[in-house]
Amino acid sequence: MRAVNRPVSWWGWHWTPPVPMSIVEIIRAGSMSSRLAALFWLGMERGASIIVAAEPPSAGKTTTLTALLAFTPPETVAYFTQGVGETFDVPPLADSHPTYILINELSDHLPVYTWGTYAQRAFELLAQGYSLASTMHADRVEEVLGQLQGDLGIPPAHVSRLTFIVPLRVGYRGRPIRRLQEVAFLLPDAASDYRVHRLARWQEDEDTFPLFEDGAARDAFARWAGLDGEEMEAELDRRQGFLEDLLARGVASIPAVAEAIEGYYRQRR
Repeated sequence: MRAVNRPVSWWGWHWTPPVPMSIVEIIRAGSMSSRLAALFWLGMERGASIIVAAEPPSAGKTTTLTALLAFTPPETVAYFTQGVGETFDVPPLADSHPTYILINELSDHLPVYTWGTYAQRAFELLAQGYSLASTMHADRVEEVLGQLQGDLGIPPAHVSRLTFIVPLRVGYRGRPIRRLQEVAFLLPDAASDYRVHRLARWQEDEDTFPLFEDGAARDAFARWAGLDGEEMEAELDRRQGFLEDLLARGVASIPAVAEAIEGYYRQRR
């Protein structure tokens, strides 16, 4: 990913300094499975737009989002917003790669965050073909949608251009644990503006993340990705195996994982 401007407060405001993590470190911590990470990889390499949500601060929203952005193709372009006063002087779209608008947080908590007319403009650009990646304070998918459409007045047709809404869960098992609670997948729908499919949910008792329990959701995501069912499973297998190999070999630092993913793209071309 190549940034065309400097980030402004990308990590937001924290009581303690944030601790960035690679996707391999997130998998190792149990926050998501390697199979689920492979699913995100299929999405991000196709320019999927994503909102990672959690109500409490320091839940891992920006950490998770930043790690997932490493799955975008190396030529992907990124434009960081700056909150109040943002001009959205975004680079033109290109057919050869995604162009992401990166918003540190969709809220009115700080001037460096994005809200009101600035958020509306970001979603207008999303509807024009740009990709969007951001975080929000919300515990459930429905809360995210309620803020976007109810509080911000973003038209459902623009909301429909989101790909993933990903709430996180913070719990305690003798120590704090962070888990990806579910993955909602949005698709435009002529009858109801958009349809929400659940691709995965965290099963707390087993501490697992089963994918595609709903066959319709599996088929919808495969169609969006331009793959048939067998092709999608093969692509998921390939990426899951790649990530598990990095984990087994101890390749976990952010630079090392980024280099490995870029190498994966080079080999596939």
